[in-house]
Amino acid sequence: MPVKGTITWVSGPTVKAEGMSGARMYEMVYVGEERLIGEVIRLEGDNAYVQVYENTSGLSPGEPVYGTGSPLSVLLGPGLLGSIYDGVQRPLRAIAERVGPFVKRGVSVPPLDLERKWHFVPTAKQGQELEAGSVLGEVQETPLIKSSIMVPPTVRPGRLKYIAPEGEYTVQEAIAEIETKGGALEEIALSHRWPVRSPRPFSKRLDPVVPLITGQRVLDTLFCMAKGGTGCIPGAFGTGKCVTPETPVLLADGTLETIGSLFERLVGPSDALDSDAELLVKVEGLTVIGFDGVSFREFEASHIYRGKSRGLVEVRTSSGRSIRVTPSHKLLRLNPNTCAIEEVPACMLAQGDYLAMPRRLNIVAADYQEIPREALEGLRVDDPAAVKDLLRILLNKYGTLKALSSVLGISYDSLMGYWLGKNRPTYRLYMKIHELAGLTPTHRLRVCPTRGKTLTINPIIDEKFAELLGLLFSDGMIAGRSVRFFNNDPYLLERFQHLLSDVFGIRGVVKTFKTVRGVEVGSKAVVSLLKHLGFPASKKSRTAEVPRVILRSPDSVVASFLRGYLAGDGSFSKGILEIVSASPRLINGIGYLLTRLGILYTVSQKGRYSRLIISGVRELRTLFELILSEVPHLPLSKSVWSYVSSVGENRMTRDVVPLSPNFLIEALSAFSGRLKKTGFELYNYNKLGERPGTQMFLMTINTLGEELPSRMLIMAEALKNVFFDEVVDVKFIDGEFTVYDLTVPFVHNFVGGHIPSILHNTVTLHQLSKWSDAQVILHIGCGERGNEEAEVLKEFPELTDPYSGRPLMERTILIANTSNMPVSAREASIYTGTAIAEYYRDMGYDVLLVADSTSRWAEALREISGRLEEMPAEEGYPSYLASRLAEFYERAGRVEVLGKPQRVGSLTIVGAVSPPGGDFTEPVTTHTLRFVRVFWALDPTLAYTRHYPAVNWIMSYSAYVDTVAEWWRRVGPDWYELRSKLYSILRREEELLEIVRLLGPEALAPEENLVLDAARMIREGFLQQSAYDPVDSFCSPQKQFRMLRLFVMFYELALEAINRGVSLADVRSLPVISELLRAKYTIPNDKLEEFDKLEQRVKSELEGLRAPIPT
Repeated sequence: MPVKGTITWVSGPTVKAEGMSGARMYEMVYVGEERLIGEVIRLEGDNAYVQVYENTSGLSPGEPVYGTGSPLSVLLGPGLLGSIYDGVQRPLRAIAERVGPFVKRGVSVPPLDLERKWHFVPTAKQGQELEAGSVLGEVQETPLIKSSIMVPPTVRPGRLKYIAPEGEYTVQEAIAEIETKGGALEEIALSHRWPVRSPRPFSKRLDPVVPLITGQRVLDTLFCMAKGGTGCIPGAFGTGKCVTPETPVLLADGTLETIGSLFERLVGPSDALDSDAELLVKVEGLTVIGFDGVSFREFEASHIYRGKSRGLVEVRTSSGRSIRVTPSHKLLRLNPNTCAIEEVPACMLAQGDYLAMPRRLNIVAADYQEIPREALEGLRVDDPAAVKDLLRILLNKYGTLKALSSVLGISYDSLMGYWLGKNRPTYRLYMKIHELAGLTPTHRLRVCPTRGKTLTINPIIDEKFAELLGLLFSDGMIAGRSVRFFNNDPYLLERFQHLLSDVFGIRGVVKTFKTVRGVEVGSKAVVSLLKHLGFPASKKSRTAEVPRVILRSPDSVVASFLRGYLAGDGSFSKGILEIVSASPRLINGIGYLLTRLGILYTVSQKGRYSRLIISGVRELRTLFELILSEVPHLPLSKSVWSYVSSVGENRMTRDVVPLSPNFLIEALSAFSGRLKKTGFELYNYNKLGERPGTQMFLMTINTLGEELPSRMLIMAEALKNVFFDEVVDVKFIDGEFTVYDLTVPFVHNFVGGHIPSILHNTVTLHQLSKWSDAQVILHIGCGERGNEEAEVLKEFPELTDPYSGRPLMERTILIANTSNMPVSAREASIYTGTAIAEYYRDMGYDVLLVADSTSRWAEALREISGRLEEMPAEEGYPSYLASRLAEFYERAGRVEVLGKPQRVGSLTIVGAVSPPGGDFTEPVTTHTLRFVRVFWALDPTLAYTRHYPAVNWIMSYSAYVDTVAEWWRRVGPDWYELRSKLYSILRREEELLEIVRLLGPEALAPEENLVLDAARMIREGFLQQSAYDPVDSFCSPQKQFRMLRLFVMFYELALEAINRGVSLADVRSLPVISELLRAKYTIPNDKLEEFDKLEQRVKSELEGLRAPIPT
């Protein structure tokens, strides 16, 4: 009989209850008046300790605890595939329909749709002797998967007394009856329950001799996974990568908006904006600028997130950037030893590191902006002839003036006045007439206010308008109904008058205002227009910011605005151009505009003033050519040009590529003679501690080209768009902060910050789930951050199964457990997912279970253990951590399942571990490596040199190579030998590179240099694989074998040629090498006969090489 106890204390997700003497270990219980789901995890006398899988806030002593008499179980049956569950198998879609997007406490929804009918086809015969696991019939669960309805493992053997005919049944209806040998009748439905902690029984465990094919060459050929095997993927934590609410985000149209206001705009006032809970919102149509590893381009954000963080890290750089992010937020740092841009958590940065920052931003969506119509609300267009021409066009379209007046929303009498030229239409009406006519104004318009000067305007913000705005933002102000511009320079006053005439068709009055000369424009219409464009009516010096219309405009308009602003507010002395303002937003906006044009600068703050500096001959020359060359007689232009034309080219101390001397020696020592002729002195960088400037680095690339390592070539491309900014200070700020994040698929970063910076977000890689030839996939998000788990929930339903062309969700089940859910639910999600996976294994399917991440599960065990006051083991984890991990991975395997007909199924488990700081010696990682037989070591260095899959071939290993070799021999008889040879080349390369680092490349013999060449070809032509190329994204086993044989054949024949006396240079110059490297793209999986021709070419070219005849 189920027990009923009473809560005596509550500690987080753990509850102690008395009066539970009849309870059992791992019994499922309901806690409190709201009947929260829990599980008994310890018994002491009549006291039971319960871990609760829902939020225990508000739970108090004295509330009841109800036993169920049953262990925590899952409901197994048709309808699981395509579902998204939480850790205790509650369907999230059904919960959202019932109570909204937030899972409320105590909500109970059946795991399967109890009303849906499934078409059942019986296969067993009445009177047949059956045992546990025997198949009674089939249900087509999805177009991809046919589910077997099996006798549950708990049913004893017996005779099938009744089997339902073919038809439609719910999961609860009985479709069979078995009379056991003891005479008892067992009713069987389409579904049954199974305790999650109990492994489902099977008949016999089989050797893992069949590989799990992923289509990724590095995984299938070098570090193969077997069906029924266990594997581990290490990676850093993906949590907390957020920024503060005042951080600006650069949108694709060039405008800046703080992420906090962006969140409020997208979420809207109806959502729980004042709540402290995590909030994740799907967004559509939000396009930002992201960095793809080489250039900046547009990407669409999928979600926006808000949460809390305990503490921030502030990073300051030499250019004046100050970035406040959460400690685990990743920034892009240059690794000086590898010439690669890598992700590094902010908390791991140190003074002297170099971060990648935007050098130039290309805003593709920028276009000429129309003057806001509301800005000219009170003006009328004084051009009767043009108005009548437009009305004639519309008259032909709508037939009569009366019909047209209805379309325009004005009276017939008013329209007749416009037609006859007696009245003048408003500017807004005139532009509406243009739109209806399908035309864009191509000429300047005469507009007149009710009282005041007539203006002649261009309806768009062009270059002249932008320059005039720049002058006004620098030294202008609004005074009542007039606009004033102050400057003592006669040339600049005349320039202002000239622009005023070009833009508005008017001239101002030159006056002396106390001690300064200036121009006053008395026009209420101009004042109104400026206010609508964002010009402050008061306190301009402290509140001004770059107008949105300028941020959205093309580069030529941006340059013109900067020309006007610099002319009025810029000062130049001793090679330094300086701007000072009391408005930080204005300086930040000007910084973004300069970055649009590719001009580097430095900012600093002194008191309440912000200072922006541009120095260096190259930057000043670029500034003159793009901005000031239009006004060469301007005093500022003369000063800058005089300086850049008289001073020799110098190197900016900030614009450097800070590579280590060891890397430069390794990469360039073989070419030191050639480089010296171009002015590149390797000695200066090796012995004197100098760092190569960007221009010197690019000159090196131009001189040596393809002879250099590919990562240097990639860096050269990236340097067109980024520069490296030295970290000068890193400090931790303690406190409770609200933080935000954007989810940007594919690149997982976006440009933002008060001064343009690259901010990062992350997402779990799902290529293994998509491409593996497992028939059923379970993805468990265990303790994932809300925004990262949302990425999974968004991406999986959109993926297409590459084998069938159907949606991947038709053979996938997702279990979502986020970090803000009770930690105990992480353990439940692991066991729930494993029990469901075993269910499909018992049908005879090959199942892949991906758990991301088991480290968070281990953290949950540590917290619960602490609540129970258990004796901690290493690093505070419980002493039973290893046994729990072992129990989890032991449930993998390739087995012969119970029952008839005979079937073989497999469950492959791949767990992600997230060692803090990348420390593989911490307990979770070390214990995991004891129980798994495949280790895929992801290398961020490879990832940021665009080498995909980024699996480090030196650190990774597989213990299944020998067991699956027989399967591979059916693909290619000598697969095992060829694989060993190819891997030995890569291992030998690692040894030789160490010699090169110590002694230089001259210490290597020709055959050893051939090893380096062959390894490079293997890396680029075999291991590297494009996830986006339609031919290369998936490589069949047959193609993998042919490519493997091709590369090994080339190396062996080349080695024979070297031994015959052929020079290495002759081998390197063979035309067939480029074809060999392109074979992965040019030869599809279904045209393997092309490899025969390529192999013949390799043989003929290498065997045709002859050693030079000695003289």
